[in-house]
Amino acid sequence: MNLELFKKDKNKEISLTSLEIAELTGKEHFNVTRDIETYLEKVVEGGVSKFEDTYQNPQNKQFYKCYRLPKREVLILVSGYSVELRAKIIDRLEYLENEIKKQSLKVPQTYAEALLEAGKFALEAQRLELENKTLKEKAEQNAPLIHFANRIKDSNDAILIRDYAKILHEKNHLEIGEKRLFKILREKGFLMNDNKPYQKYIEQGLFKVSETTISTIKGDRLVSTTKITGKGQIAVLKSILKAG
Repeated sequence: MNLELFKKDKNKEISLTSLEIAELTGKEHFNVTRDIETYLEKVVEGGVSKFEDTYQNPQNKQFYKCYRLPKREVLILVSGYSVELRAKIIDRLEYLENEIKKQSLKVPQTYAEALLEAGKFALEAQRLELENKTLKEKAEQNAPLIHFANRIKDSNDAILIRDYAKILHEKNHLEIGEKRLFKILREKGFLMNDNKPYQKYIEQGLFKVSETTISTIKGDRLVSTTKITGKGQIAVLKSILKAG
């Protein structure tokens, strides 16, 4: 007999049938019904007939009498049983009590509680929708940067700032000319006032400086040219987009 087949009563009160008590204790069912009628008749107001129930025999499909006892009467009944049998009954009662507690936590008991739970679900759904919208907007905002980064991430070539300004305009639709881009790089601390990159950004691989000697009427002169690497292009574009 499968104990899980026994149902709790409609009022969700802890109870055991005589069939279940017989299963737990190893007694014959007719002995359990005899014990109920013998031991409980005197202590139950109105007699044990108030606890009568029926069950269907799975073999012959016939219905027979059994008893369904509340927790108090179960404990009175098994008080005369051995310690081992009482322990099995008590464990079963505790199991049923815990199951009812779990169900009461999950299922709203009143209309107000149901409304409260519905409100919680609605708020959570709204939060998730807003979160997904924010992520989508962020992805759309970063799309130009992602496209740009994928295109130049493996490039080791350094280009002139003038050429980089053209790329920002053509590929990322940023209206930034060469002079303005130099100004931005100085304001953001990438370049010094003479448009040369700070040493730390050269060491980080963001910029390169090429030096060329040219001849003039006043003699040879060393000319420095600042170039930006692929890594530097990504870093600068991130900085520009972050600032809006």
